[in-house]
Amino acid sequence: EDFKHLTNEANQISNQESAHRLFYLALPPSVYGSVSELISKHCRPKSPGWMRLIVEKPFGKDLESSNKLSEHLNKFYTEEEIYRIDHYLGKEMVQNIIVLRFSNQILSRVWNRDSIAAVNIIFKEDIGTQGRGGYFDEFGIIRDVIQNHLMQILSIVAMEKPRSTKGEDIRDEKVKVLRIININD
Repeated sequence: EDFKHLTNEANQISNQESAHRLFYLALPPSVYGSVSELISKHCRPKSPGWMRLIVEKPFGKDLESSNKLSEHLNKFYTEEEIYRIDHYLGKEMVQNIIVLRFSNQILSRVWNRDSIAAVNIIFKEDIGTQGRGGYFDEFGIIRDVIQNHLMQILSIVAMEKPRSTKGEDIRDEKVKVLRIININD
């Protein structure tokens, strides 16, 4: 019922039933499935409007739960309608690393695997888990910070220059980095 009400409100605001709609799910991952299904069933705009669903990580607890969630979303959305994001990449300094690396003529000549022997990434946070205890109990700080944020930083710092600034080209270069990482046991 609430999702029908949401659609009515959106239609009134936009003055049309075919307006584009974007939904950003910054919710506990345990409700992504049910909420995304209800949004698709009740809030989808009429043609020619499009709909996008942004799902903030963590996207499942592990590969199995991530795949299950993807399968569930694909019942209601095309892959082009789904955006899986890490909010950390939206931080201004993180976004500026790519620009700094590849637009600066001095840095771009020396910031490469031939000139840099090692990179240390230090994560320091003053605020603790304030209000996030339940989240960290379920997903853990390792999964949240290291597996997501710090690996993203590493891939941005270590990647080769992408063919273009298109998301796919940047993603492809980041994947190359992640594939060659040697993890010591």
